[in-house]
Amino acid sequence: MSKKILQLKIKLLGSQKPPIWRQVQILTDIDFQQLHAIIQGAMGWMNGHLHVFTDRRRNFNIGMPNDFGMDDMKDGRKIKVRRYFEAEGDALIYEYDFGDGWEHSIEVQKVLDAEPGEVYPKLLKGKGACPPEDCGGIGGYYHLVEAINGPKHESHEDMVEWMGVDEWDVNEFDENYAQERMLDQFKNPGTSYGMFF
Repeated sequence: MSKKILQLKIKLLGSQKPPIWRQVQILTDIDFQQLHAIIQGAMGWMNGHLHVFTDRRRNFNIGMPNDFGMDDMKDGRKIKVRRYFEAEGDALIYEYDFGDGWEHSIEVQKVLDAEPGEVYPKLLKGKGACPPEDCGGIGGYYHLVEAINGPKHESHEDMVEWMGVDEWDVNEFDENYAQERMLDQFKNPGTSYGMFF
């Protein structure tokens, strides 16, 4: 019997012009902690904050158990993605960094047979630059973009100094780099590219 894969579209909610999204293929027998690592790598996040998978009604929370008062958190290392992603159209919410609140929609686009010899997870395509962490969520991100790209903006100098760049390309997305980073995160899911705040 051939292994099944899920083709997922992961979209950063609230992103606009361009919408920030990634399309990936994953094996159905991975767990939610592995899916977290895939999203971190594909999107470009630094894996330095807490995360949770849930539905729109917040009927459950899947993530990493912690000492921060989330007693209802189910251990993502013990739950396979196929439990919640079975068919086209199945969807969940993935939130990263409870301070900034980066919410992503994850939707199953297709359920396919795995291709022999193909390496999964596999990034198919994507669009839009990943926002920098700790910039204040989606609203803070667009303020940052406006300030950096607007020399007359009142926060221009502060944002340029903080980011170390004098221009921000919202369209920047390197597919090859994202694929490498995603595979690295998947193989080393505990790797943090930043600090915990």
